[in-house]
Amino acid sequence: MAQRKVDHPVRQQRRTALLVGEGLAEQTFLNHLKSLYVVRGHKQVTVKNAKGKGGAHVLDYTRRQGLQAAFDEKAALLDTDTDWDDKQRALAREWGIEVIEAQPCLEALLLRIAGQRVPHGTEACKKAFAKMFGAPAHEATVLQRHFTRAVLDKAGPTMPALDQLMQFLLR
Repeated sequence: MAQRKVDHPVRQQRRTALLVGEGLAEQTFLNHLKSLYVVRGHKQVTVKNAKGKGGAHVLDYTRRQGLQAAFDEKAALLDTDTDWDDKQRALAREWGIEVIEAQPCLEALLLRIAGQRVPHGTEACKKAFAKMFGAPAHEATVLQRHFTRAVLDKAGPTMPALDQLMQFLLR
């Protein structure tokens, strides 16, 4: 008796991406963006927290996490206020890590998205964000309430860092 050929549907391989945030606020923001922009089944995005220590540490942490699994893409969202310069940017290019720079910090980027004035300095930005929204940037409910997809879509084209993040998640 001849065996019958069974046609199995061809499954498309999902792309994998590693997205590292400098701290808890960045991780919370990245998870929020992931929930809004990543189409289920299209791309597998892993969000990790480098737990601070400046841009150079975040870059090295991203490199080490990328070595543990074969990610198709790697990116890091980091603050430019500590331990970040052209030498680190060159290392990121060499290691194939896309860097999204929040200048000088994530709270400044979020204030810009909300159309608010951004004070000078990281600590002033953190205080201004907490005063404006009633909670620190690592509170997921603040991001869900005030940074909806409509708000982010409107701000994206005018803010290179946000646009770069959205493009990373959508491709």
